[in-house]
Amino acid sequence: MFVGWYGLIWGLIYFYYLVVYSLGDKKNINQLVDDLAKDPETFKNKHYISMVSIGAGGLFSYFCLIYPFIRHRRKNKKITFDLFMWLNWVFFIVVIVAYIYA
Repeated sequence: MFVGWYGLIWGLIYFYYLVVYSLGDKKNINQLVDDLAKDPETFKNKHYISMVSIGAGGLFSYFCLIYPFIRHRRKNKKITFDLFMWLNWVFFIVVIVAYIYA
C-alpha cells in the first residue's frame, strides 16, 4: 500500500521535474550534465541533440536511472540533490517492479 502511494505521489513530482528539464530553461539540463557527466564538455558535444527540448527530459530520466552508479562523480554535494536523485531512482525501481509483478 505504501509503495503504491509513494509511486503515485513521487510520480507527480517526477513528472513536474521532467517537464521542467524538457521545456524549461536549458541551464537546468546543463547544470545536471555538468554535475554528473564524466567529461561534461565531451558529453555535451556528443549528445547535443539530446540536450534540447524533449531530449533533455530523456537525459534527466537517464541520469536518474543510473544515479547510484555515477554518484561518486557528482560535483553538487548538497544533501537535497542527493536525496532528490535517490528518490527518483527508487521511483524507477518501484515502477519496474510493479511492471514485472503486474
